[in-house]
Amino acid sequence: MQERKDSPVSAPVEPPARVIVTYGRSLMSLVIAHSLSKRGIEVIGCDDVELTVLSFSRYVKRTFVHAPLDLDPEAFIADLLAKVRRLQPQDNRPYVLMPVFRETELIARYRDRFEPYITVAAPSFEGITRVHPKDKLFRTAGEMGVPVPRTWQPQSSQELRRVIPSMRFPVLIKPPDQVGGRGIEFCRTEAELQDRLRRYRSDRYGRALIQEVVPGDDYCLTVLFERGCLKASMAYKNLRKFPPDSGAGIVRETVDDRQFLRVAQQLLGPLSWNGIAELDFRWDGNPGTNPSLIEVNPRFWAGLFQSVESGIDFPWLLYRLTVSGQTPTPHAIQIGKRTKIPGLWLLGAIHDATNSETSFESLRSAWREAWHRIENKQISDAFQILSRSLEGKASFRETVATLRKIIHDGRNASNDLFYRDDPFIVLGVMFILASLIRYGKLPPEITNR
Repeated sequence: MQERKDSPVSAPVEPPARVIVTYGRSLMSLVIAHSLSKRGIEVIGCDDVELTVLSFSRYVKRTFVHAPLDLDPEAFIADLLAKVRRLQPQDNRPYVLMPVFRETELIARYRDRFEPYITVAAPSFEGITRVHPKDKLFRTAGEMGVPVPRTWQPQSSQELRRVIPSMRFPVLIKPPDQVGGRGIEFCRTEAELQDRLRRYRSDRYGRALIQEVVPGDDYCLTVLFERGCLKASMAYKNLRKFPPDSGAGIVRETVDDRQFLRVAQQLLGPLSWNGIAELDFRWDGNPGTNPSLIEVNPRFWAGLFQSVESGIDFPWLLYRLTVSGQTPTPHAIQIGKRTKIPGLWLLGAIHDATNSETSFESLRSAWREAWHRIENKQISDAFQILSRSLEGKASFRETVATLRKIIHDGRNASNDLFYRDDPFIVLGVMFILASLIRYGKLPPEITNR
């Protein structure tokens, strides 16, 4: 009798882990989706609007809409929780909620309501409230001996008069809980400070902080801590901003982060920080001086693409920390790596080349028409429109020379938006530029460093 051989039995295929990524309109969420999905994780996006960047990505399984955070935070939590329960897998695969932007703090606050159903990838609410918003950060930094600019938050006009003699001008008026430079006032003299404080919208921004201006440039340190131990870090600086005075980085470069690590460990280590954070510094670049800590964002940052392109895949590291309690060893950092936001980089180049607000306003109208051509794939026509808008100016040659130099400087920078294997997410550019054209400002997730 011929011996029968059993056919080989295939090993059972493990179902993919599932991650819900919030704030699906943002470029940050797109970077997260690419990072996780390319490692076999099922990504679900959400937002309080229907069409988002994640809606067009082939790396997102599905998206859903939840109640808006700003109108009713409690309704937002309740609706998001209902969606989380509905999408909960019926097996034991990892199931993670990864907040991206302003909702991070609120989700961390209500962690106990989510975690019977899903694991929350965010630092503890107690830790967040020690470093955010800015007024709490400066109190905590003072307790821990972390170098920060001299800062005041007078509670009355009498207290303001008492502290003014100790100030060195210029100073900044800052809202305690805003991002991307919103609400900041620059005051060169005591008279300017008094005048602008009288007009300051405390009902809109909260009680003002007054802070001495620190010389130097802006640096961003991005970190991941595992229960108070630093596991991954990288730093970058904004080489070009748009608009120039609002702090939105449109061309970035990775730099050595060693100068900033001591402050991060000194601040977040004692808080047993568990997760990601982004720390803003001002520094003059002199190795003999200490950087000054300006702000801590207990969430993802606008330059997340810069971090990942430089070798530190924070979304993946955070996912592994969340599901296993341990952080994989990150890759080496690529110092000098540059990235850019393409549409805004071109606008910023034109703005700097024309070198005046009046000239730029005329170009904004030309850009509206050019963008319409870009939408219809008439790229050549779009650039002709922009070129004609520069013609006839007395400084045309100088303008073109400046524009060429700026474009050359950013030519080798990687694009935040153009993934060759995910072509339709270029529609995300439309959201950013539509906000700029309609409201005259960038959306907050772009200006959040």
